[in-house]
Amino acid sequence: MLYFEKQNLVLLATPKTASTSLETALAPMADIVLQGDPRIKHCTYHRYKWRFEKFVMIFNKTPPETVALIREPEDWLSSWFRFRHGDWLKGTPRSTRGKTFDEFVAGYLLDPKPAFAAVGSQAAFLTHPMQDDQVQTLFRYDAMAQFQAWLEDRLGCKLDLPQKNVSPRMDTSLSAELREHLRHGCARDYALYDGARSTA
Repeated sequence: MLYFEKQNLVLLATPKTASTSLETALAPMADIVLQGDPRIKHCTYHRYKWRFEKFVMIFNKTPPETVALIREPEDWLSSWFRFRHGDWLKGTPRSTRGKTFDEFVAGYLLDPKPAFAAVGSQAAFLTHPMQDDQVQTLFRYDAMAQFQAWLEDRLGCKLDLPQKNVSPRMDTSLSAELREHLRHGCARDYALYDGARSTA
């Protein structure tokens, strides 16, 4: 998560939405940078509202605008599946080695989720669980060029976003039946994505 005092802007780092690339490009100009431990770097909207917003309002009495990216849910899960296929998780319960994408998505839809499919939820990350509230400005991940143009206008600078932490390419085709179950099981995520911006 990044806070820009002059622009009164908070960029939340939704997992698997180029957050490392954005951090690399933007951290030098941010006033506060939360990084390192994923629980800190990927501070949820709920935790931000609970604690961090109160802190930054010591210095600026107007609540900051919040902005984040959201990825099409199936594509977001595809990135997680490929990421967890890496050598760093080989032989652990969180690894997706030896599993198909169908198995991964089927596991994700279970309650409780098996360790290999326990990757959280974009809807849970971007909304407040006890209030009808969410990140103010949401951009679609597949509209990255438009999001970059919006950031450049908001921050008053040109940005060069490097490619970081890219998941390996793999077959992540999903059966039509599971796709339908995913749309039903992740209705909140799809609603947020459908309502997100695709223009600067």
